[in-house]
Amino acid sequence: TLVILLGAVSFLLLIVCVNVAGLMLARSSTRMRDYALRQALGASRGRIARQLLTESVLISLIGGAAAVVALRLSLGSLLALMPSDVPRLNEVHANWQVVVAAIVLSLAAGVLVGLAPAYYATGADSNRALKEGGRTGAAPSARQNRSRSALVVSQIALSVVLLISAGLLIRSLAFVLKQDPGLDPANLVTGQIWVPVPNNPAANKYLDPVKQSALVEQLLERLSRLPGVDYAALGTTADIPLLGGTNNPRPFSLAGETAPEQNDHAAKFGSVSPLYFDALRIPVAKGRVFTPHDDVASPKVAVVNEAFVRRFSGGTDIVGRHLIGARGNADFEIIGVVADVLENGLDEATAPRVYLSLLQRPTVALAVFLRSHDEVRSTEDALARTVHEVDPDLPTFGVRTMHEVVSASTARRRFSVSLMSTFALAAVLLATLGIYGVMSFLVSQRGAEFGLRQALGATRRDIMALAFRPGIALAVKGTLIGVLVAFPVARLLSALLFGVSSHDPLTFIAVPVLLATVAAAACYGPARKATRVDPIVALRD
Repeated sequence: TLVILLGAVSFLLLIVCVNVAGLMLARSSTRMRDYALRQALGASRGRIARQLLTESVLISLIGGAAAVVALRLSLGSLLALMPSDVPRLNEVHANWQVVVAAIVLSLAAGVLVGLAPAYYATGADSNRALKEGGRTGAAPSARQNRSRSALVVSQIALSVVLLISAGLLIRSLAFVLKQDPGLDPANLVTGQIWVPVPNNPAANKYLDPVKQSALVEQLLERLSRLPGVDYAALGTTADIPLLGGTNNPRPFSLAGETAPEQNDHAAKFGSVSPLYFDALRIPVAKGRVFTPHDDVASPKVAVVNEAFVRRFSGGTDIVGRHLIGARGNADFEIIGVVADVLENGLDEATAPRVYLSLLQRPTVALAVFLRSHDEVRSTEDALARTVHEVDPDLPTFGVRTMHEVVSASTARRRFSVSLMSTFALAAVLLATLGIYGVMSFLVSQRGAEFGLRQALGATRRDIMALAFRPGIALAVKGTLIGVLVAFPVARLLSALLFGVSSHDPLTFIAVPVLLATVAAAACYGPARKATRVDPIVALRD
């Protein structure tokens, strides 16, 4: 993800360089008489080229210095926008390496920006420039106009690539957010109770499964009596929906089939308490779920999800069959089937899962789920307080609403979409300015022509079409090139896409239409200005 975003930043920097190069090229065309005079007075072509490169590098260095200052002032705010699960995020800081990188990038951008103006200024015919030079210097050559147009086409092409990339990510995010997590996150609070250190005194208290069962029963009893709580349930910390826990698939076999080590059967196992499925509002597809009677004194039972049925049932009824553990010493009767719950985020398929009764397989690595009809925040406070009352040595952490869990599961994707969209909008703005600048320059250079045409009988509509056509032609060329480049670039985004193809027709059609609209808007102002040229003034000039 970060590599792709770095590519988007590079595209945006390149668009900026092309934009500034176009502006400096337009500016240099008005200074051709100045350059011709310098050459006539003995200045070498290299001296003039160095002057232009110095100007462009100076502009870039000032921009780089401003960027470093802005970064130092806004680094905290920028990091706050990042998803919290980005590794080593707290180590990001601005140091001398950032300053060196800014200087190097600024120098490279300055040289890139100054190459085109330097080339045309040193390659111009000084005699022609001195003969044609008036108050604004010599008219730009056809080669300069072609170069300026090529720069605009490049901006538009790069903008199309960024826009298509952003469009694909936005469409993908829309598909992700439409996914059914398999549970109802409304008014649902979750938290974790975990004693990870074996030699911790609190952990030693619960090494005995009997004490673990007693803890589970006591927690359920106390939590279910909290004001406003409709359902209280417990599960294992590794299996909180949408968080993609550390629960790895384990081998098993179904009674009547081959032994676990001789087949490829594997599923994720986890323990949940009675009312777990009611608390999360997970639909029961078949059979029944756990009750308080499914304890250590009762036969061992299990509930599986629909992904398990699709993978391993073989088209037969799974309810009533027996599931054998990896070592062959655990036998669970499958008593029910429940709907799939997304475990690793909204954009990943559900794996086969086996739910065991927490009263039969207790643990101290617990997750709490409270379904409340009261204010959610008060339920969060009550959860932590109740666990502390049961045992002050048991730490409670990660207490939050299930809506926050759902939001966290899409944080990275939303971050990528927001950044890519920002880059794309900035690119479109720059491309619009580029088209507007070129069109304004062309109109100013062709003022006498437009005045003459009006004097010879051309209507305002004719002038409008004449001034409008070059900008639209540039936009069409840039869009076509951008779409062709976007096809291979979109393939690189495949790992970030969900529910949408990297060659999504809607995106590849909508973006050119958007660019055509923006280009038309950028061309309208200069074209309208061309219709207002006074023929008398134009002919007199």
